[in-house]
Amino acid sequence: MRITDFLAMIADLNRNALVLYEFGANRHGKRTEEVDHVQYIKLSGLHTVDAPQKQLMLETAAQRQTLRLWELSALLRQHQLRRYMYVEYQGQKHALFGFRVEKNLVLLG
Repeated sequence: MRITDFLAMIADLNRNALVLYEFGANRHGKRTEEVDHVQYIKLSGLHTVDAPQKQLMLETAAQRQTLRLWELSALLRQHQLRRYMYVEYQGQKHALFGFRVEKNLVLLG
C-alpha cells in the first residue's frame, strides 16, 4: 500500500486511535480454513529504505511507545507519498495491503 492511499483512507478516522500491525492472520489461505494465532504488534517509528523500489519501513520496537494515528500521519507526510509501506518484524519485511478498524485500534495487515 502506498502512503498516499493510506492517508486518503484514514482521513475520517479517530486521530487518537493506536496503530498496530496484525501478524499471523490466516497465513494458510481461505481454502484450508485454518486460522493462525494472531498477534498485535505495536508500531513505534519508521525509516526509509532505498532498495530497488523506494520503501518505507514501519518499526516494531517493544520498548518504545505505540504510535497514535495522528503521529503516524504526521511522520508519513514527511516522506515521498508514492513510497510503499512495509513493516519490519522478526528480521523480515512484510508488505502492507490494507487495514481494519476495531474499537480504538487501527490494525494494519
